[in-house]
Amino acid sequence: MAMPELPEVETVVRSLRESVAGKLIRHTSCSARHILAQNQPDFPAVLVGQKITAIDRNGKNIFIRLDDGNLLWIHLRMTGQFIFQAGIDLDDPHNHVLFKFKHSDERLVFRDVRKFGTFRFIPADDRDNFFNRHNFGRDALAVSESEFMDLIRPRKRMIKPLLLDQSLVAGLGNIYVDELLWESRVHPQKRSHRIAPRKLKQMHNTMLRLLNHAIANMGTTFDSFRGINSEPGNFQSYLKAYQNAGNICPRCGRVRIKKITVAQRGTHYCPHCQRL
Repeated sequence: MAMPELPEVETVVRSLRESVAGKLIRHTSCSARHILAQNQPDFPAVLVGQKITAIDRNGKNIFIRLDDGNLLWIHLRMTGQFIFQAGIDLDDPHNHVLFKFKHSDERLVFRDVRKFGTFRFIPADDRDNFFNRHNFGRDALAVSESEFMDLIRPRKRMIKPLLLDQSLVAGLGNIYVDELLWESRVHPQKRSHRIAPRKLKQMHNTMLRLLNHAIANMGTTFDSFRGINSEPGNFQSYLKAYQNAGNICPRCGRVRIKKITVAQRGTHYCPHCQRL
């Protein structure tokens, strides 16, 4: 099961902005013990009367900002999802957090079948400590070419697990790292300090192009990912390496895409185009 990555989370964030940004919360409820246990005793009642001022994203993390400086931190993990529609409630055991809004019949629900997702209230007076405690890396869409090179080249690690490290470049996961390395003709086990500066510049440019293309197609849907109200992504139609093991490489047309394990992650690459 593929976890939502930057393009999928950005798709959700854009829909949340259209749906609930600027709305005043008039009622909240939570039916999930694991979410209640992660939050302060007056959650979710503490949210009532607050206005949603912004919805931001860093990597795979969603931040809903409230008008008194408080913050909601959401990480979708495997099956987290938002639904925005009239009449939806917490009768379904997989629906965990409910928002009702002033002057609106529509409701927002956080749904999570496997219960791995994060839904946490961060008080305004703890916001700075929260970000200091969590080492969120530079968002992959915001990192500059020079920053990317400074983060990658000196570390002397295999390039795939390095790109998956969310404390460095945030937002990339198994899908887009495999695609990025295939597009860049870089073997997933190549050591980062052995990648030429010219190649790293190419990788940075390819990363931005790849992620923006995926966002334009609302991300990748294989199994569980859906946008708000269950809209699937379409980027799976454009994947060249990920989940294509056994198919002829669409670039060289000579060998088949191979699947190996790198840092305990299934990894797809072309043995001809991506030589070690």
